[in-house]
Amino acid sequence: MKRCPQCGREYDLSMSFCLDDGAELLYGARSADETQTAIFGGFGANENAAAVVGGAAAGKMTTRNSIAVLPFANISADEDNEYFCDGLAEELLNALSKIEDLKVAARTSAFSLKGKDVTARAVGEKLGVKNILEGSVRKSGDRLRITCQLISAADGYHLWSERYDREMKDIFDVQDEIALAVVDALKVKLLGDERSAILKRNTRSAEAYEFYLRGLSHFNRWTPLDFQKAIENFERAIAIDPAFASAYAALADAYVEQLFFSFSATDAKPKAREFASRALEIDDALAEAHNSQALIKMYFDWDYASAEAEFKRAIALNPGSASVHMWFGWYLGIMARFDEALKELRLARELDPLAPPNINAIGVVLHWAGQTDLAIEQFKDVLELHPGYPICLSFLAEAYAQKGDLESAVETIEKMPAAAMDPQALAVAGYLYALSGDRGKAENILNQFAEMSSQGYVPALNFAQIYAGLGDHERALDSLKMACEERAIWIPFLKVDHKFQTLRSDPRFTDLLRKAGFEVKAA
Repeated sequence: MKRCPQCGREYDLSMSFCLDDGAELLYGARSADETQTAIFGGFGANENAAAVVGGAAAGKMTTRNSIAVLPFANISADEDNEYFCDGLAEELLNALSKIEDLKVAARTSAFSLKGKDVTARAVGEKLGVKNILEGSVRKSGDRLRITCQLISAADGYHLWSERYDREMKDIFDVQDEIALAVVDALKVKLLGDERSAILKRNTRSAEAYEFYLRGLSHFNRWTPLDFQKAIENFERAIAIDPAFASAYAALADAYVEQLFFSFSATDAKPKAREFASRALEIDDALAEAHNSQALIKMYFDWDYASAEAEFKRAIALNPGSASVHMWFGWYLGIMARFDEALKELRLARELDPLAPPNINAIGVVLHWAGQTDLAIEQFKDVLELHPGYPICLSFLAEAYAQKGDLESAVETIEKMPAAAMDPQALAVAGYLYALSGDRGKAENILNQFAEMSSQGYVPALNFAQIYAGLGDHERALDSLKMACEERAIWIPFLKVDHKFQTLRSDPRFTDLLRKAGFEVKAA
């Protein structure tokens, strides 16, 4: 046994330095009356901590080569370096995921355990992996100290560990060394071009890379303000390195996602197109770029055949991407191909079992397919893992309404956090108030939208949902027609959106579906 002379943490004999502070380890265990500390950073030694990530959803330990890359601990004096630690772990995860013979737990699931007091075994069981890579980063100016170790999830044994004292300009070399060391320690055989794929970098500019990591940190928070901050950082990255394909793809996605928060399509769409196209021009083999292009084809162009081709290309380039499978499943659901959609979404959940979008999307497709009770149970499962998850609350409320339980529908939408009550969520609330007979509250939201539209952009589709709930079919159809003319990002959902069920027999609604690119069979 070894221990750190500064913090007292204990390690086995395979370690030579402390992951928390980088101090050289001394031989000898701590005294018997001292509390046992974690064997590795961020995890408690108490096996009961498995309950944090255990329960019915916990998976069995997989038998194939598999690994989870956990967020690296930030032990810098500057707390703002958190983005760099997370980004380093994410880049290592992405590199390792390119190996066919290695199952890599997806980012959302792995990062959901950040800061939680759980054991190696519990992590392995929950994420379905045999090995765990974790570490720490101390960053001071341009100087870096990165420590990392590879651990067996079954018994906590250290398979490999190393410390790197470098400058920021060497960050890419360090990433390469860590990734190859992990491959060597796990005795994974690299096939064909996998070695070059691992070592492939979309930029060699450390400064551009730092802005890119900052952008990802904001993007993954999924708020309107953070999307704007993500865009600012991605733009700084490409200003430094105009050939940074991943930054262009991320920029495209950020502009697409902004539209779901009712940003003006006039501003966002041209930029999303430009950046997605630029990413593909630079690197046609970048899966994220094809996924970005698929979203544009689906949401902007209503060119569903081309969208499907782009999704399939992205999956072929990166079959281990839970995100791409999730988006493809979402697309199939919008197309009302529910069995195919559920197959893709369940694969996405297998790849990233704790990611809220993956679990929630299964419930959404079940809801669209009319399997309301199953959808409600799925949404409840999501909320157990992620209490207050906004999009889940919104769809759960809609599912209750579809079932006829309007009291539960209103109660659910009123649980929406105030900060998450964007115009689309507000429109759903107005629709539910209208259905439940509270016409005053529904009309109050309509008045809010009218006031907001005098100051900025409010999608016509938001008005349409409330008019549909009020039974005002004429205004609902007029608003939907305007939404089609605006090419609102929610229009592709018309085919499956239950909120417009009462309009489906109207020939004008059928005509709107055709304008939105859907084939509609003659009655």
